[in-house]
Amino acid sequence: MFKRHFLISVALLIFVSALTNSAYAEQIQADLYKNSKFALGVGAAIVKFDTNVKFIDKQTGRGTYLDLEGNLDLPEVSAVMTFYGVYRFKPKHMVGFSFFNVNRESEVSNIDKTFEDVRVVGEASISDTTNFYRLDYGYNLFNDNHSKIDLMAGIYGLDLKYVFNAEGEITIDGVTTSGTIEEAAKIFAPLPLVGLDFVFHITDRWNFATKVAFIAGSYQDLSATVSQTSIQALYKINQHVGVVMGLAYFDADVVIEDDLEKQDISYGYNGVYIGMHFLL
Repeated sequence: MFKRHFLISVALLIFVSALTNSAYAEQIQADLYKNSKFALGVGAAIVKFDTNVKFIDKQTGRGTYLDLEGNLDLPEVSAVMTFYGVYRFKPKHMVGFSFFNVNRESEVSNIDKTFEDVRVVGEASISDTTNFYRLDYGYNLFNDNHSKIDLMAGIYGLDLKYVFNAEGEITIDGVTTSGTIEEAAKIFAPLPLVGLDFVFHITDRWNFATKVAFIAGSYQDLSATVSQTSIQALYKINQHVGVVMGLAYFDADVVIEDDLEKQDISYGYNGVYIGMHFLL
């Protein structure tokens, strides 16, 4: 009889404990949902670029190779503004976005340079007005008191625009003429993105995060492969204000090709950034 009562008591204890744990887990989920926030931020970055563009005329086979920071004096280091936001609308689901614009230009006087098959003696100018858009969805794969891992999938928009102008004596295939030459790469392509976001909770105010993203695909006349990595520290000043500081690395190989011309673009940058976001 005693054994029977003992077993019944143990069973009741396990049952009550399970109910309690279940209720506690549901409360955690409710708190997460209740405390989910929309963050909107703005930041500044100091970025070092490495950009190379090659234009190939399919009819003549003529190639024009441009080292934008090297032989065209485009600023290698530039400051850019960034905008970003995130909204975790459920405990395991979130959406995020980011945008930044590159605006670089240079003018070279008394130039005497050979760009593979083209020699220019005179003046030249180059501009880089490229926009980067990112919209992604994140799903939480793992979450505990110290860390979490989110799977990201979305769209990365490359809005490339390079314009090269030269004026003076232009030599092509040994023939020199006076005139102008213009080469331009302009295209917008939304490309699929997939990646992982690792967050480590150090204290209630300090978090460290590592993001790794891969972008690959084709759109109309463009095909591209991109890798992007960032390491950042996040500090929560108070309930409504946070700060982010980090390092970013970006590398893209882009090919734009139509019936007349092929353009090979290597676009890379790395730099440091700091931003402030507001939590709603």
